[in-house]
Amino acid sequence: MLSKIHFYLGIGIVIIFLLTGQYMHHFYDHLQNMEPMSRALFRAGHLYILLFGLINAALGMYLQLATRKWAQLGQYIGSGAILIASGLVIYGFFTELPATQMERPITRYSLYLILFGVATHGIVYLRSSRNH
Repeated sequence: MLSKIHFYLGIGIVIIFLLTGQYMHHFYDHLQNMEPMSRALFRAGHLYILLFGLINAALGMYLQLATRKWAQLGQYIGSGAILIASGLVIYGFFTELPATQMERPITRYSLYLILFGVATHGIVYLRSSRNH
């Protein structure tokens, strides 16, 4: 079930990436007349959405729940972090942009959170495969 959540959410986030591209095109003239820093931040936020969607979709294609309870708990914690981070990066795109400053705390926390989630899945995978 968890793998399907990641997979379908990942596909949905990739669709949101396409829609945010249209949003930038129609509401911000495809960032043509925007100050360079704001334009770069907009593009970075847009690409983060794609990255988070691809991470979710890829995890959904390969995730198999572990047999040990501690490993399953780690997978649920990692997945929870990834799912929350995915929502935060989309929310940050709409609330922190366009920006006149480089500070974007919601986006920054979403990046830390997805790092934590992916690292947690990696640790569970390495520890579980070592025991087999």
